[in-house]
Amino acid sequence: MKNWVIQGALFFIGFIAVERFCHKQTQGFQLQKIQADLPHNSDWETLLPGDHTSQRLQTILSQPYSFLNSGGESYAFVSKDGKYVLKFFKLHHMRPKKFADKFLPYPLRAKYQKSRIQKLTALFSSCKLAYERFRQGTGLVYLHLNKTDFLHVKLQLFDAIGVLHSPDLDQLSFALQEKAVMAFPTLSALAEVKELEAAKTRLSALIDLIVARCQAGLSDHDPRQRNFGFVGEKAIEIDLGSFTIDETLKIPSNTNKILLYETLKLRRYINKYHPELSDFLEEKINNKLTKGT
Repeated sequence: MKNWVIQGALFFIGFIAVERFCHKQTQGFQLQKIQADLPHNSDWETLLPGDHTSQRLQTILSQPYSFLNSGGESYAFVSKDGKYVLKFFKLHHMRPKKFADKFLPYPLRAKYQKSRIQKLTALFSSCKLAYERFRQGTGLVYLHLNKTDFLHVKLQLFDAIGVLHSPDLDQLSFALQEKAVMAFPTLSALAEVKELEAAKTRLSALIDLIVARCQAGLSDHDPRQRNFGFVGEKAIEIDLGSFTIDETLKIPSNTNKILLYETLKLRRYINKYHPELSDFLEEKINNKLTKGT
């Protein structure tokens, strides 16, 4: 009996160890984690691509995608040509957990279900705002939230350990973005090789991006510079999950406040590591403030 217990305990420990190892190797990605039987929601409707966009979309999605990283809200995969990122939303945290919920008392079960719905609604609403009001500023090519029947794409999706999956994109919620390089490392790389004019162009693009978002009436509740990147010379916001409407940001004085606040970290970074760009950055910001735009 004692040996049986020991063997059972060792088996259980081994099983957990293997599960944790696999989880680490795949960074937690599983197809079921991006799938959910969500009802159609008219609030999540996005415009269907036009003929040109639809053809472009089919071309973009016809290539393989490989695992890039795992974020708080999504798993990201990069296209073979390195130009695009597909983000699949982590729905396993948000969808109702039907089996587990049966063992919870109703008040607690109702509270958890409401919380999940609120998180999902906030995320999808933010993504839709980005798509409809700030598409250029987020590099969004397409946003797909409700299930559809027109994509007809069986994606070639390689996970972190190289296993091929073939999900039906009509059945999944996803965002397709242009792939960006991170802002701070890019600025540093340009400055280090004395490509100062190229660095200045991108600094200007960052400032213009913040102002453009304000003029679109959007507030970003997570304006960290790590969420900013460049597609060529164009600056974009990489994260899609923290936008809300705030029409008051269109008022010049409020735009100025946001610009000063959101460039604080950028100014400190440039002053510390690349002071040769400091005067340019301050002049760019001051010009925007003076013009009240």
